[in-house]
Amino acid sequence: MTKIRLFSCEPTGPSLTRLGSSILGPLSAELGQWSTLVLGLILATGLLCEKTVWAADAPAEPTIRILIPQPPGGSMDANMRSMSMVLEKELKSKIIIDNKAGANGIIAGDVLAHAPGDGLTLLYTSNSFANNQLLSKKIPFDVTRDFKAVTLAATMPGYMVLVNTSVNAKTLGELIAASQNTDKPVRFGSGGIGNSQHLLGELLNAKSGSKMQHVPYKGLAPMTTALLGNDEIQVAFAAPTTVLNYIKSGKLRALAYTGSKRWAGLPQVPTVAEAGLPGFLYEAAWHGVFAPASTPKAVIDRIQIGFANTLKDKRVSEFLQGGGYEPVGNSSAEFTTYLSAYLKDMAEVLKIAHIEEE
Repeated sequence: MTKIRLFSCEPTGPSLTRLGSSILGPLSAELGQWSTLVLGLILATGLLCEKTVWAADAPAEPTIRILIPQPPGGSMDANMRSMSMVLEKELKSKIIIDNKAGANGIIAGDVLAHAPGDGLTLLYTSNSFANNQLLSKKIPFDVTRDFKAVTLAATMPGYMVLVNTSVNAKTLGELIAASQNTDKPVRFGSGGIGNSQHLLGELLNAKSGSKMQHVPYKGLAPMTTALLGNDEIQVAFAAPTTVLNYIKSGKLRALAYTGSKRWAGLPQVPTVAEAGLPGFLYEAAWHGVFAPASTPKAVIDRIQIGFANTLKDKRVSEFLQGGGYEPVGNSSAEFTTYLSAYLKDMAEVLKIAHIEEE
């Protein structure tokens, strides 16, 4: 919606007489001195006084800032940018992507929590952001209280379990065995403490007996750089398409996939369940849109419809699916229910992985 100003009026004086002449036209001559009084009565009713209104289809194009809690190059950043052009048309607005990386989305979340509820500041984030609710008592907001869930944009069925060339492991079982050698620690990276990759690594440790050590980074892009460039970490978990070229070139090795079935792009890579941990399933990620809690329902609904239509666009859906994501675009009420169920499920995962709130 666009904030527009109609005009201002003055209660008395020559300017009012000029305004009366222009509005009342020929009648002003007949009304004479009464024309000013007539116009004054109109102004008193508020019909012509300065007024600010919200208009859904006002001619001016508003600017919507969408916060991304990771550096450029990550999956959230790429997915949101793929939608931006179509979304601009749907919402009749200019879209600006604002990357606010760090602290597992807490920095971006804090910005949103203090933003006005006018629909002009949104957060496009992942399940890792919601995990903060379960991991820390010190976050400056409450995910379910301080934000409104606008829409679930996309889901990802699983992650690839990756190792670099410094690890002498060609199967998940060999990686688990290598991690138990205390003389040569095996470290896994994530995009931040509480990130979904962090929880996956700890869950693997708990379920398999592996002893991988966690190293957090400020986003997935620097984590991938570390995995490729040095021996700081040896293991990572990533969306298949974001690392496919590295796998094909031999720079990284895919040992398993955490979804319920093998990823079609690399059908030779077994699932974690097939690789030695029966029943193991970790649905990698979801991406969702949030707004400040004070945002009116009408504004939330309009933004949700804009995203839903955008996600139906063939180019957008193909881009998301090419990255391993499935477009969703459900209602605010449906996403709110989904979020509540997710937080309940993740609380159980944290118990299994022996991760306590700090």
